[in-house]
Amino acid sequence: MAEEGQKPLNFLRSIPAKGAAGVSTRLKSIKLLFDKNVVNDSVWANNRKQIKMWAGTQKIPARFTVTRIKDTVDFSERNNIFIKPRGNLLPFTKYTIAILPELTSKNGQTLGKTVVITFTTGKKSTTPVIPVQE
Repeated sequence: MAEEGQKPLNFLRSIPAKGAAGVSTRLKSIKLLFDKNVVNDSVWANNRKQIKMWAGTQKIPARFTVTRIKDTVDFSERNNIFIKPRGNLLPFTKYTIAILPELTSKNGQTLGKTVVITFTTGKKSTTPVIPVQE
């Protein structure tokens, strides 16, 4: 929660967008955008554990990554977390991502509530997909 004089941490949007339909099964990365730095080394170990993903009702394994230049987080991407599902997405499946309330910004602000994002895939893709820029 925000302390007096500080703005709270806010989730801004996702790519693909919340509620998107017909998302390609070849999608390799889901981008979560926040209004504060959520990937600083001081909070990253915690934040990686604050995101969960399901295909239907089955929890699926995913990697949570940040954009780095050499060994340093890319400053222009410090507000973004990337989810990389392990394996291809299934066709005609509803995916749910939960961002838990304890996700924390570099300045110590927590999200304070659970944010749920859903999207649905379309048919099995046979055409190449342009990946989300990292």
